[in-house]
Formats: sequence, C-alpha cells, structure tokens
Amino acid sequence: MIHFFRRLRQNLLKEEKTNKYLKYAIGEIVLVVIGILIALSINNWNQSRQKSKVLNNIYRTVAEDLKNDSSEVAMVLNFMHERKAIFEKILNDSLKVQDIEENDIISSILTDIRVLNIEKRGYNLLGRFDENMVGEKDSLAFRIINFYGSSIFFAEKVETIIIDDLIKTNDRWKNQDWYANIMQNKKDVTFTNYMLTNKEFKNLCAFRYSIFYENYVPTIEQFQRGSERILEAINTRLDTN
Repeated sequence: MIHFFRRLRQNLLKEEKTNKYLKYAIGEIVLVVIGILIALSINNWNQSRQKSKVLNNIYRTVAEDLKNDSSEVAMVLNFMHERKAIFEKILNDSLKVQDIEENDIISSILTDIRVLNIEKRGYNLLGRFDENMVGEKDSLAFRIINFYGSSIFFAEKVETIIIDDLIKTNDRWKNQDWYANIMQNKKDVTFTNYMLTNKEFKNLCAFRYSIFYENYVPTIEQFQRGSERILEAINTRLDTN
C-alpha cells in the first residue's frame, strides 16, 4: 500500500499535475491523521477498560473487607452491650456481692477491652490507584476513600484514649495485693470490697463508661451503618458492570 502511494505521488509529479498532487498529499495526510486518531482511540479504550477492570477488583476487595468488618463490629458491640448493665449498676451504687460472685465479667470490667480492627486492604489499594480517575471520574471511589478516612480517624482517636486509660488503670493497680488474682480471673475478697466501697473504682468506671458508650459505641455504629451503604453501592456497581 505504501509503495502504491509512493508510485502514484511520483507519477503525478512527473506529469506536473500540481493541483492533483496537492489534493492527493492532503488526502494522504488526512488518512494518516485518521489512522493515528483511531489507534489512539483504541489505545485509550483499552487503557480505560483495563483501569475499570482493576478498579472493579479493588471494589471486590473493599466489599470483602466490609463483610469481615461486619463480623468484627458485631463482636465488639456485643462485648460493649454485655458490660453496659454492669457499669450502670456500679455507677448507681446497686452492685452487690452476689453480682460479683455470679458474674466473672465484673472482676475484669476495667482490665478487659475489645476494639475494632478495621480492614484496610481495599482502602489502601484504592488510595494507590490512579488519582485522576478516582478523584474526577469515579464518585464511588471518592466516596469510599472519604468514608474510610473519617471512620478510621475517629475510631483510632477513641481507641487511643481507651488503650491509654487501660494502661493507666493497670499502672494504678499493679502494686495492689489483689492485682495478680484479678489478672488471672480469680476471686479476691479484698478486690470485691474495693469494687463495692471505694470511690476510686466508681470514678474509673465512670470515665470508662463515658469513653465506651458516649463515644466509641456511637462511632462503631456509625461505621456499621456507613459500611452497609457502601457495600450496597459496590454491589450495584459490580452488578451493572
């Protein structure tokens, strides 16, 4: 084909048909430009298709993370709800010796915690993905990044306070004679008396209650509701594609 165009060009020059040659040259340029544009269009289409494929795989990872988080959230909330009534008994001065003897949780009310470990695989992959595509062309990706960013920030802030309070409580108690027993979940009469009569124990419980039920539980529940909406949006996107 190239040889054909070359011969045709040479014949036109030899015959001094300038106008025809110019028209032919312009036509040849147009054909070349069209060919380049078609090639670029195909290349861009392939790249876009590949990016969409990668992004959908990331969405599947995010969806799997959210499903795992759902189980984790359920366990943490169950842990908190099991202890709420105990905290309220302590704060209302209605805790009895019988309660302590019949419920092993009470002795570890301030030494046992459970915090949420949010899965970040999909979130991290999404953060490293093509920023132009994520930021400008895909609202779902932008929504997911914002959701995780705010959820992780607030959850980790409260978790830092919880863990710091746990460390301080252990430091406060570790020189007490009953400390070894309660760390092994053993009953101790002295510690029982401490829980029933000492204002320090009540104050420590009041602070922990505030962290758990006024800050951490609402944060986790908000994460739970948000993750359900994100998961629904991801499933819709994958079903559409």
